[in-house]
Amino acid sequence: MDEIFDKIFIERLKELIEESNSTYEIIAEGLGYKAKSTVFKYAHGQTLKIGPSGIAKIAHYFQVSPSWLAGFTDDKYYNVIKKDDKNKK
Repeated sequence: MDEIFDKIFIERLKELIEESNSTYEIIAEGLGYKAKSTVFKYAHGQTLKIGPSGIAKIAHYFQVSPSWLAGFTDDKYYNVIKKDDKNKK
């Protein structure tokens, strides 16, 4: 990602973490990461080597659009079917 998208990703990931009221440990476990430090490093810009599959994984966990998380749209739920919506059909 380039620098502007890196900043947007970091800001939006921090926002999601704060809104979730979860710990880095719980989020890391939910994402299947072995260490909470992985999520911490992403959220603090210490690791920016996250590819499309990593962004998609995080977006799916938080039920937001990968395009929004990566900074390509301002629509947080662009093309997202929430888990609750799936059960209503």
